[in-house]
Amino acid sequence: MSPLIAVTGGTGFIGRHMVKALLAAGYRVRALARTPSKLSDLTHDNLHIFQGRLGSDDMALIEGADVVLHMAGLIKARTERDIMSVNRDAAGDIAASAQAANVKRFILLSSQTAAQPQLSDYAKSKHAGEEAVKTAYIGKLAIIRAPAVFGPGDEATKPFFDFIAKGRLPVAGGPDWRARKMAMVFAADLARDIVNRAISGGYDGQIVTPCTIPALTWEQFAQDAGQALGIAVKVTPIPLPMIKAAAGLTSVTSRLFGVGHLTLGKLREFLYEDWSSQDVIQNATPFIEALRITAASYEKE
Repeated sequence: MSPLIAVTGGTGFIGRHMVKALLAAGYRVRALARTPSKLSDLTHDNLHIFQGRLGSDDMALIEGADVVLHMAGLIKARTERDIMSVNRDAAGDIAASAQAANVKRFILLSSQTAAQPQLSDYAKSKHAGEEAVKTAYIGKLAIIRAPAVFGPGDEATKPFFDFIAKGRLPVAGGPDWRARKMAMVFAADLARDIVNRAISGGYDGQIVTPCTIPALTWEQFAQDAGQALGIAVKVTPIPLPMIKAAAGLTSVTSRLFGVGHLTLGKLREFLYEDWSSQDVIQNATPFIEALRITAASYEKE
């Protein structure tokens, strides 16, 4: 019988790619879902959708599992307390459950922003989640700090591709905007790398940032995206005071009403000068082809 992988966060953007990759590799998957209908299109003999909630159903989810793959988390919340309750506390709780159940391997999908926890509540919560897991689980542990993830089904990067399709790419300005670097990973590559390396133990004891492309400036991104779409894409730096004012307003609406994404914390993440990575995925999808696939998926929507 193939190994059983217990999965949280399987209904999310990365999670759906991950579940598909695990099933394609022949693993049995037990995926936690508050709303099972979100995975109703993924029918497979080796997929069991476990209806439940993170925290209250952890032990039932991981019973008999060979590996726990914890991907569930919040991208934003109204308060630091709210985001910590999920990204730190819930992560630590399920790691403790995995330890108590003698699960032989635990994989945490974290974020590259955890390397700079001072930037935002999100980054702080992801770093705290890593520490909570390391404290609670003493078995074979791998921490995957995902860089900027893109691919079909991602609503977070869709606005960038919408602008690119019109031949423009607005970016946060400032005197050093041309020097900012970022790693990016195609969702299918990330899922395949976790299957090929992390699940089998290749990342045990490590913190890694798997990427499709290791270091990309905004101008290079515009050039590659234009090549993928067969158009010219112009980078448009937006004055920093204007963006800060908008982010300040969004920070207020986010805290009061849960509305808005570009908060001051998220802006600090965007302005950080070096999000590059050296952990290049072997046999990754050519970057321009990955951009083309992603753009084409949005055109079909």
